[in-house]
Amino acid sequence: MEKKIKLFIVDDHKMFLEGIQSILNDVSYIEVIATAKNGADALKLLNNFTPDVLITDINMPELNGIELIEIIKKQHSKTNVIAVSSHAESEVISEAIKAGVNGYILKNTGKSELLKAIKKVYEDENYFTEEVKTIMNDSLFNLAKAEKQLVKLSSREKEVLRLISQEKNTQEIADELFIAFNTVEVHRKNLMRKIGTKNMVGLVKYAIQQGIIK
Repeated sequence: MEKKIKLFIVDDHKMFLEGIQSILNDVSYIEVIATAKNGADALKLLNNFTPDVLITDINMPELNGIELIEIIKKQHSKTNVIAVSSHAESEVISEAIKAGVNGYILKNTGKSELLKAIKKVYEDENYFTEEVKTIMNDSLFNLAKAEKQLVKLSSREKEVLRLISQEKNTQEIADELFIAFNTVEVHRKNLMRKIGTKNMVGLVKYAIQQGIIK
């Protein structure tokens, strides 16, 4: 690699800043051109030069990593960004992705993977460590599972459930909704099957939980 990758590191922990610099000192194709202790300081420095890649922590004072990423993507689009954090929660990773981050690695990442991330992001590719991808895949799986388990009731079924919760019998429900007695019974059985209960108490409990009745 002939051209050196110009790197900017942003982190409020001096030890981490010095640690990354030490790791990259003997890497011939990377030049650390600046460091900053928070997002606000980083933005001031970005007015003076354009790094190829910026590595930022997520949790920082004054301006956090997510906010910094959003601003960089709007005002300094030529700079690609890698988030590096000790946070492995899917919510934090998702926020970084929504902000436009090009890569996400954890602070326990080794030197070889750090270099791989820098090179990939420099080449305008996205890079997420296997651990980060596993976290996001698990999150998507759990979301899909929750959506699958979500009970979908028709408007008529909700009306029947509301009236059942008001302790009205089958004939009273039929009269109020202008439907046949047997139709109400069919709705009642479908409600029990969908909600997964065998009695009226379960139906009423579900109606309260879902805000169908108060």
